[in-house]
Amino acid sequence: MCDFDPTRNKTATTMSCPFMQPTFDNIPNDSSDNDLTGESPIHTTTQNGNGSHDEIVQQPLNYSTYLRTNILLSALKCLSHTNRSDNSTPPVHDEHFFILIHQVFELWFKQILFEIDSVRHIFDQNDDVIPFLFNINLRLKRTATIWNMLIDQLQLLESMTPMEFLEFREFITPASGFQSLQFRIIEMKLGLTDAFRSSYKTNYFIRTMFKGEQANELESAVRELPLLRHVERWLEKIYDSTSFDFNDVFKSAIQNMIEHEKEEKIRNGTDAEAAEGNANTTNEQFKKMTDPNEYRKLLDNNERRISQKAMLSALMISHYHQEPCFQQAYEMLSLLMDIDGLMASWRYKHVVLVQRQIGRKPGTGGTGGFSYLKETISDKYQVFADLFNVSSYLIPQRFLPKFVNNAQTSTTTASSLELQPYSQPPIICKKQSRMPKYQSSSNLNQYYQIGFFFLLFVTGCLFGILFSRFAR
Repeated sequence: MCDFDPTRNKTATTMSCPFMQPTFDNIPNDSSDNDLTGESPIHTTTQNGNGSHDEIVQQPLNYSTYLRTNILLSALKCLSHTNRSDNSTPPVHDEHFFILIHQVFELWFKQILFEIDSVRHIFDQNDDVIPFLFNINLRLKRTATIWNMLIDQLQLLESMTPMEFLEFREFITPASGFQSLQFRIIEMKLGLTDAFRSSYKTNYFIRTMFKGEQANELESAVRELPLLRHVERWLEKIYDSTSFDFNDVFKSAIQNMIEHEKEEKIRNGTDAEAAEGNANTTNEQFKKMTDPNEYRKLLDNNERRISQKAMLSALMISHYHQEPCFQQAYEMLSLLMDIDGLMASWRYKHVVLVQRQIGRKPGTGGTGGFSYLKETISDKYQVFADLFNVSSYLIPQRFLPKFVNNAQTSTTTASSLELQPYSQPPIICKKQSRMPKYQSSSNLNQYYQIGFFFLLFVTGCLFGILFSRFAR
């Protein structure tokens, strides 16, 4: 794995990632000599020999030695041979495809972990991550793109019929995708905890499913601070960096909105008692966000995952996402929701695929198969569910005070923002609604009758005048 630290000094001389600073043994200083002699750079690899010590092997650097394709491609071994004692007998055709798809899954899981770890490292090593938000967003976007591709990749498995899968399913028991170590580590490094798992808690994975080095690796991942907690701390820092208390600002804005909407409804014909009831309901809804005691109840009932301060900070960023100092932060929150949503989509597609291939049979790994997987598509498995819930508390911009930058420079930061005085929006009286059709038709008939009698009156007058003239 590449050992790349995005915060490390650029002048560092040791960096194992070949994309960042390739270092090869025995490369002449004068590259022209290398061209003349036709020599290739030497790639040094470590292979485990028959003895207890590793064996150092030097090979010319080329596509195969760089990617180690000999190791990568030789990892695929089918088990469904007609004669299990004779590997020369042909395996079931679709097993090759099945293994390849899952090996590719594991490769992409490895990349997802690499991106998540790099983002967590940035949060861990820097008190101020604002300068790194662009890189964080790039890596989160890449992670989201990978999940999008993995969803499409699941569709490839649909090209295999249930009967074709059944031909080799008995050979792979008790192996199961449920046993993917990397997928479990992804869940835990994002922030999924036992409080939100329906079944198969962390202790089961560490003590029962995985053994030895795998169990140790998973236990180490559990002890690390997950991305959710890093984001929570970062949001709290943003909240504290402002020159005002957003909760007070938000509560005032809520009251302005409630009073404005109540008065508007009454002026437009709504019963005053009904308008008051709606106002009280709205007020109780927002108290779950603004009142510390009410929010604590949500945390205790596992209806929230992050602190009230972090949630209010996310709400502030969402309301003022067009401010330059919040644009990158808002994009990051959106990308975290994208990843969460795509993982939920991947789980759902997986459930549908399993139901299609094996129905309600138990899984090869000993789980309930479809019944277990169906539990995982609950919103409990969404790590960043609180960010989705922010939309429940958004209010129209016209009820919020505007920001003004008080900084001496053109650079806008959260600490340089001040609030302008709030101006009450006007009460809008709706136009009188049209009459129902039956009423409007009745009115038209009345108008027609009046017009008809008026015409009769005029006609009678004209005939009277003409008759009097002829009578003379």
